[in-house]
Amino acid sequence: MKIQCISFGSYSNNMSITPDIAGSNREFLYYPKKNEEHNYKPLILKILGSFAAIAVGVTLYNLRKNKVPLSVVDIEDKSKGLNSINFRRTAIELKKKILYPIKTETTNKKGTFNTGLILSDTKDKPLKEVLSSFSEHAEALGIRTKEIPDNLNKPERRKWVFNAIKEAENHYKETNQFTIINIGNLDNLVDLKIVKAKNSAIEDKLIEINKNVYSGIVWTAWTNNTKSIPMYYNNLPVLVTKLID
Repeated sequence: MKIQCISFGSYSNNMSITPDIAGSNREFLYYPKKNEEHNYKPLILKILGSFAAIAVGVTLYNLRKNKVPLSVVDIEDKSKGLNSINFRRTAIELKKKILYPIKTETTNKKGTFNTGLILSDTKDKPLKEVLSSFSEHAEALGIRTKEIPDNLNKPERRKWVFNAIKEAENHYKETNQFTIINIGNLDNLVDLKIVKAKNSAIEDKLIEINKNVYSGIVWTAWTNNTKSIPMYYNNLPVLVTKLID
């Protein structure tokens, strides 16, 4: 059988296929069909479909992980709450580590929920003002708050704290709503020491709250006795922080 040679040289539009090529031997040539030329549409549709599936997957993942924006703990009035204090970094920390978890019931990376807060500084006045602003901010977010009165002696203060805790626990059982209890100056309630042989009854009660993540209570306090804060708070979900500009 004679096979006609095929030249890969220059090509002219005036050239015609010889009878041998057009006839019995044209099976040695391949002419693509029109529908096989530039048939990219199915591939593009597959790629677009893959991107859509990925987008849906990311959305579902974010919903599952409860990705609520931090703005959920912002309030519009710049003259109220944490918006009014001069300690901007402290305000951000309290929003992220206390208010945000309450609003979203989200634990941190360690699986804990800060149920206690101790603010420390050398002066009383800014500490009292920041905690008061914190309570105001929480109320503006719809979070229930209770503040200890100033005109109580030590036994009365302890009694007030126990009653406030009991009432807040019952409220959480009935409504599933958290209560922030501001117990004020911690030195007026407990004897602050870095290491203690035995805790008082009120200290044990606060520790009990911290061990029960969803007791429905977050307690807040302040102290200027910064070098005597008990070490056991380091092992509890209690945020111990200083005022930071």
